[in-house]
Amino acid sequence: MRLLSAVKTAEGHMGLTLFSDQGESLLTYLLPDRAHQIIAHPFKPWLFAVARRPGTWLEVMNYETGQQVARIEAEAHHQFCGHAQITQDGRWLLTTEQSDQQSMGSIVVRDIENDFSVHQHWSSGGIGPHELKIAPDQKRLVVANGGILTEGRVNVNVDDMQPSLSYIDLASGELIETLVLDETFHQSGIRHIDVSPSGQVIIAMQYEGHPADQMPLIASHQVSQAIQVFDIPPAIHSQLKQYGGSACFDVSGRFAAVSAPKGNLVTFWKMPEGQFQGSVSIADACGLAADNQAGQFIVSSGAGGLYRVDAIHLRRELIQSEDAMSMHWDNHLSRWS
Repeated sequence: MRLLSAVKTAEGHMGLTLFSDQGESLLTYLLPDRAHQIIAHPFKPWLFAVARRPGTWLEVMNYETGQQVARIEAEAHHQFCGHAQITQDGRWLLTTEQSDQQSMGSIVVRDIENDFSVHQHWSSGGIGPHELKIAPDQKRLVVANGGILTEGRVNVNVDDMQPSLSYIDLASGELIETLVLDETFHQSGIRHIDVSPSGQVIIAMQYEGHPADQMPLIASHQVSQAIQVFDIPPAIHSQLKQYGGSACFDVSGRFAAVSAPKGNLVTFWKMPEGQFQGSVSIADACGLAADNQAGQFIVSSGAGGLYRVDAIHLRRELIQSEDAMSMHWDNHLSRWS
C-alpha cells in the first residue's frame, strides 16, 4: 500500500508526496502553491494534484520520471474546489468547481485521452461542491455540497446556507437525488465524504454558526433513507471545534473515522448504525486512509508524522520515520494500493 498527500516540506515548499505505509518517502514533487487532494490514475503512472480552493490549477505529473505531464487551468470564471476523481476506465477526470457567474456548483468532466479537454459540465446539485466520490457500483457519483458561497475564502451566505448531498448518474450526468439536512441544521456545511463497499456514505461537516452551538458535525446516508445525524457525546462534540476534517471508512466498511484537526482528535464510529466507538488524540490530525486490516487507519498530522490507529482498541502507534516526521501533511491522505 502506498499513500498520497499534499504536503509542506521541511524547507517550506508546497508539494505532493508519495510514501509507503511504513513511512518511507518514495517521491516528493514541488507544486506552484498549496494543493488539497492528490489522486492517482488507475493505470497510467500519473498523479493528480488539485489546487486548494479557490485555486485555478490542477497539476498532473509522472511518478516514474518525476516530470510534469500537464498543468490544467480552470476555465474562465471557474475555480477548482479541491477534489477530483477519475473513472475506473481511466478516461474521465471529474472535478468539483464553482463559477463566479452562477451560484450552483459544477462537476466538470475532462477527457484524459484528449489533452484533458473539457467534455461536459454537470450540475453538482448544490452550492459550493467540495469532495466527490465514485460509488463502488461505478454507476453513481456522490457529491458533498457545502452550501457556502465564497469570495476567495470568505463565506458570504452563512445566514442562508444550503448544504446538500447529491447523487449523479455517472453515465449521463443526470442528477438522481439531492438530500438536505433539517432546516434547523442548515449551517452544518457538508464538506467531506467517503463511501463504504456497501455504498453507505459517511459525512463530515463544518458548522458555520455560533461556536457554542451543539449542531451536527457527523452523519451518514444510505440509498432510499434520510440522512442520519450521529449522536456525538457532548464532551467530544466540544473538542471537535465545529470542524470535521476528513471522513474515511476502513477496508471492511464496519468502522468509520472522522478527523478534527482543530481539536487534535480523531473520532471512530461503528457502522452502519453510527454508534460512537471512541476517539484518539493526535495533534493536528486530519488526513485519513484505510489500513489493510478491519478497524485500522493511517492518520497524518499537520504537525508532522504518520500514525497507525486501531479503532477497535483505540490505540495509536507512531510510524517511526524521519521522512514522515519531516513533512507537514495537508488535509487529505489517499490510499493507493
